[in-house]
Formats: sequence, C-alpha cells, structure tokens
Amino acid sequence: MIDLKLDIPADIFDAEFSLAAFGVRMRELAILELVRVKRMHEHEALELLGLERRELLEKMRACGIVPTENAFEEIKGELDKAIGMRAKK
Repeated sequence: MIDLKLDIPADIFDAEFSLAAFGVRMRELAILELVRVKRMHEHEALELLGLERRELLEKMRACGIVPTENAFEEIKGELDKAIGMRAKK
C-alpha cells in the first residue's frame, strides 16, 4: 500500500470535520476513481472498502460510474438496436 500526502491547511479540520473522517472519504473516492479508470476491478474495491455489492453499486452510481453489468446491458441494447436497423434496410 502507499501513503499519499495532501498539501492542505490543517486548520480546516475540527470536531465536526475530522482529519480521520476526511482520510477515510479520500481513500474511498480514490478507490472509486481507480475503478472508473479501469485500474481496479469492482471485486477489488469491494474487498478494500469492506462493502456489500449493493453498497458499492450505490457509491459508484453516486460518482457517475456505470457498474460493469449495466455497461454490458447498455452495449447489448445498442448492438440490438444497430442489428434491428440493419435488418430494416
């Protein structure tokens, strides 16, 4: 594992917005970004984040990431549409 250092002011953190909570959220967002850019598989993100599949899918959708099974359905729909259009010619 790697540690990242952020150059941000320490005085932005307090009891309501803790450094620890911010660190957890940044780690989660980094893992989701790695899934989005296809540097990490969804099953790896599940393990690292300790989430159920449903929870990961919710977080992915909230970040605008299309889950794998939805991407396949979209591609299949586009392919079916293209085949249907070609058949009409």
